[in-house]
Amino acid sequence: MNEADILRDILDAQLDMLCRFTADGTILFANTAYARMMGHAREDLTGRNLWQFVPESEHAAIRAELADLTPQNPSRTIENRLEAADGSVRWTLWRNHALAFDAQGRWQMAQSTGIDITERKMLEDRLRLLLEELNHRVKNTLMVVQAMAWQSFRGMDGAAEGVENFTARLHALAAAHTILSRRQWAGAPMADVVRQGLTVCNGELGMGGARRVTVSGPDLTIGAAPTVSLVLVLHELATNAIKYGALSNATGTVSVCWTVEADGRVSLEWREQGGPSVSPPKRSGFGTRLIRDAITRQLGGEALVDHAHDGVVARFVLPTGHFNPTGMAAIVTNPELSNPDGESA
Repeated sequence: MNEADILRDILDAQLDMLCRFTADGTILFANTAYARMMGHAREDLTGRNLWQFVPESEHAAIRAELADLTPQNPSRTIENRLEAADGSVRWTLWRNHALAFDAQGRWQMAQSTGIDITERKMLEDRLRLLLEELNHRVKNTLMVVQAMAWQSFRGMDGAAEGVENFTARLHALAAAHTILSRRQWAGAPMADVVRQGLTVCNGELGMGGARRVTVSGPDLTIGAAPTVSLVLVLHELATNAIKYGALSNATGTVSVCWTVEADGRVSLEWREQGGPSVSPPKRSGFGTRLIRDAITRQLGGEALVDHAHDGVVARFVLPTGHFNPTGMAAIVTNPELSNPDGESA
């Protein structure tokens, strides 16, 4: 057996599909796995056009991906559907690599190595449906709880303010749930989490108030569990700022910034300035306990809230395990702006 036969045997023994083709789609070589998917003998595929095995609805997207193959970036990984021999449409994952280019840098010959990912796609679709159903049920549950609160305390003296506070916290919880459901509960960008926690500020900024609340920090992804806790903590701080602090007048400001410490932990600072004089609360209310318990007990972090005379300053330090850095480019956002998904924040 010569080297060419040995190489062909090796390629035919591969479980992954392999196809070499020209720019117009003419198949130069296909291994047994590829031929089996197409329902043809391997020898019969040589000279045929691979586009006849790809659903027409996929042509434009695949051609666009292949057009991006360049001498500088000769490889691309794409997912697309393929028509199998039995007539079924299968999802496949391909690693496309250009092997030859013309003088203008256009690829002339490429090779694709692929696997069948239909089962994975089916599982992803099923998981997405389950998550959508779960999200729907949770939102309905929160609405029911809100209605029960109003009905339970209706007519009681002094109950209206308490129910309103409770409802606002439910809305904050729903906001945290929404941002996580958009990303299948795989965490969320820190900037988006902070923005959701500050939604209660939007109606208080008014005309020309876009700079009264500023947010800045490096790109980080925060996990699902700390997302909920952090949204609720920021909601409490924002609510207090609106009622008693820097956002209770026309000139006060709030800044929220976070940094990554040398040991990998993430430090977040809430700072109020320009508001009324501040004095420490005479008793520890629910909001204070929520902040303390969420940061220290639930997240294993450190929390310090200083009711300084010129404005509240809160500092939180969270363990590095809650975060996944996605880059260190600084970002500056404003909770009055729309969120990335186009909804009012």
